[in-house]
Amino acid sequence: MNKIISFFVIISCLFAGTVSESYKIKGMHCQYGCANKVKSLMTELDGMQKCEVDFDKSLMTVEYDDKKVNDVLILSTLTEKTTFETKKVSNEENKKSFWGRLKGIFG
Repeated sequence: MNKIISFFVIISCLFAGTVSESYKIKGMHCQYGCANKVKSLMTELDGMQKCEVDFDKSLMTVEYDDKKVNDVLILSTLTEKTTFETKKVSNEENKKSFWGRLKGIFG
């Protein structure tokens, strides 16, 4: 019985995907206040693992658990709580983790 439970725990860990995406953010006026506001809003989301904001490039890169967070939630959070114009960078530039790609093949 323990082997069966262990098997299902391992399988569920394999299919939990971490997604990495980039977003263009227009309208940030200051390097510390605006960028920190974006970063703090993103890190408050349950499932967000990493958020980096590059003020000079107006670019935000996030890594998150795709079972808890999605791009719609990210865009709506920034739209509702800031005045910045936010747009997702094309899918071709996004990279999924190994497990995320594996999940895409089987799921």
